[in-house]
Amino acid sequence: MNDNRSDLRKVLDRWMEGVNGRALDDVGRLYREGAVIVPTFAKEILNTTEAIAAYFVNITDGREVRVAVRDETVREQVDPGTPQMISGIYDWHIREDGEEKQFAARFTLVMDPGSERPILHHHSSRVPGEG
Repeated sequence: MNDNRSDLRKVLDRWMEGVNGRALDDVGRLYREGAVIVPTFAKEILNTTEAIAAYFVNITDGREVRVAVRDETVREQVDPGTPQMISGIYDWHIREDGEEKQFAARFTLVMDPGSERPILHHHSSRVPGEG
């Protein structure tokens, strides 16, 4: 991980490394108790640790999954003393039964980057017309 990255980007990098490495317990530990996720690949809004963990297990089960952030799209909103946000577009590469599909999604993470469990809210939605 690049030490020159912001605290927000370091959390995002840890999240991607966890998803890409199937370290789903590590991913789950990034979400604060009571965090909300509006997920890319589910209809429900999730707000329990168990539901968030099950979501990541469900999208990776039996599939090769890789997420890559489009660095040029990343925007950070930092106002000390308040929750901070990082937004952008990431590409989900999902291989199942020998076929790979790619889905572009917009994301916003609301965080307290100095916290042990920094993610407070995660919204992700597919980019219309891209995958």
